[in-house]
Amino acid sequence: MSKEEHNTQLFIQQELDRIGISHRAMAGTGVCAEITGAAPGRTVLMRCDIDALPIDEATGLDYSSIHPGVMHACGHDAHTTIGLAILTVLKERQSEWTGTVKIMFQPTEEAQPGGAKPMIEEGILENPAVDAALCLHTNPFLTPGTFEMKPGYMLANTDRVYLTLTGKGGHAAAPQQGIDAIAMAGQFLSAAQSIVSRQISPLDHAVITFGTIQGGTASNVLCGQVDISGTVRTILPETQDKIEAQLERLLQTVTEFWGGTYAYTYSKGYPASWNDPALTTRLTHSLNSAFGETTVSVNEHPYMSGDDFSIVANEVPSVFMYWGTGSLEKENFPWHNANYHVNLDSLKYGAAAGLHCLLELLKEEGAERV
Repeated sequence: MSKEEHNTQLFIQQELDRIGISHRAMAGTGVCAEITGAAPGRTVLMRCDIDALPIDEATGLDYSSIHPGVMHACGHDAHTTIGLAILTVLKERQSEWTGTVKIMFQPTEEAQPGGAKPMIEEGILENPAVDAALCLHTNPFLTPGTFEMKPGYMLANTDRVYLTLTGKGGHAAAPQQGIDAIAMAGQFLSAAQSIVSRQISPLDHAVITFGTIQGGTASNVLCGQVDISGTVRTILPETQDKIEAQLERLLQTVTEFWGGTYAYTYSKGYPASWNDPALTTRLTHSLNSAFGETTVSVNEHPYMSGDDFSIVANEVPSVFMYWGTGSLEKENFPWHNANYHVNLDSLKYGAAAGLHCLLELLKEEGAERV
């Protein structure tokens, strides 16, 4: 899991030694692999995150996790696989290309503040300086051999909300003698959804979801405290700031009405991911030209999920794309689901497309491939 990828790190290092790729450990449990072709040139980076999630796997597949409570439910094992495959081909044909490729085997994508920031702080984008970066991410709702990306915002800001509503406990038969924290929570949760539906433009993108709520001790005891946590997903900074302020304003109103108090923490997480428009258009055309005109779909709207690859994208021109890993013959499940699976046939497409994009990015813009 995040911050505990010791065995995964060791496996990657052993594979890189076997292939003959230079590498160094970074950010505790991460690895940077680096290879230069026939001559120096541009430097490009591909991010492959490596951590798992605290989920009991329910797929029953041959590649199921052997560790209870630990599952690759977001495809990071597939990311690692295609990263190693790409390095294998680059090594085998090292005399046929120029420039430098870095593969960023990044830990702790699933747990903020994430592993991208410390790897950047330790110099992964320097010596030699990275000119462009790429990230391929599994998508169970796309079929193998298809990809999806868009210029501009691709993924959302991923903020966290933690709050406590405090009332006054008492006997459930005499609620007027206390302050019902569950009643306060219910009013807050219901009204919070009107922030997006009535205070944010329908042309904007925003999601408020509360994922946990704890409160109460018995059916006949008036609850004195409720703890709630959730996530806010936005694209535009001004929308992010407005929702943060409106949630607190709502807390003030609800607790004042009931006579209770609140504690509120709004934690800004990964920033929204920005795809460099010129590079995105270039890779879209290149992939469609090489693999077929229907290979890449340009999605109209950003996804409301997030990723700390956005931190890389804030430093160098970058492209985040989704790669089809779904199956036609069985049900596909979303990321972070205990039944999530990757179609193994998709691995060859992910490796081929990733390699193609890296070679494209190694070229000077407008240059023809040799």
